[in-house]
Amino acid sequence: MIHWNPLSDTLHEWTPIGGWNKAFSNKDKIQCTSLFVFFKEKKGYTDKMASVLAHMVIFKQKYHGLMYLEEQESILVKALKPIHLAKA
Repeated sequence: MIHWNPLSDTLHEWTPIGGWNKAFSNKDKIQCTSLFVFFKEKKGYTDKMASVLAHMVIFKQKYHGLMYLEEQESILVKALKPIHLAKA
């Protein structure tokens, strides 16, 4: 999947670590790419962690009731918290 950064004049192709899961639809791939960019660019996670978090979100949406280890669930909850911008 390709992601675009408005501050750059180049497009980058992103493939998750380990490749795409065969169960992912095109919609899942687009959402996963968007989540990756969000976690990396807005939340400041490394490429590897952003990729893992994006996959976790998609898998939880696809497989209702899926639960990760308590520590992993905590990390995911923290990563999905809204970004609070400083007031001017």
